[in-house]
Amino acid sequence: MAYTTDQLNALEDALSQGVLMVQYADRRVTYQSVADMLRIRDIMRAELGMASPRSTRGRFIVLKVGKGL
Repeated sequence: MAYTTDQLNALEDALSQGVLMVQYADRRVTYQSVADMLRIRDIMRAELGMASPRSTRGRFIVLKVGKGL
C-alpha cells in the first residue's frame, strides 16, 4: 500500500495523544494496541524514505588503566 505523509502525520498525532483511533480524509482506523501503531509507523516511514528513530541506548568503552607498577 502506498502511504502518504498525511497518513503518517495523523498516526503520529494519535500516538502523541495516546489514542488508538486514527482518522484521515474519509477513513477511520482503530488499532489493537500502541505496539501495532508503532509497527505501522515504522513501515510508513520506511516506505516514505524517512529514517526511523535510532535507539537511545548509548555506547560505552571500558578502559583498564594502572600506574604502570
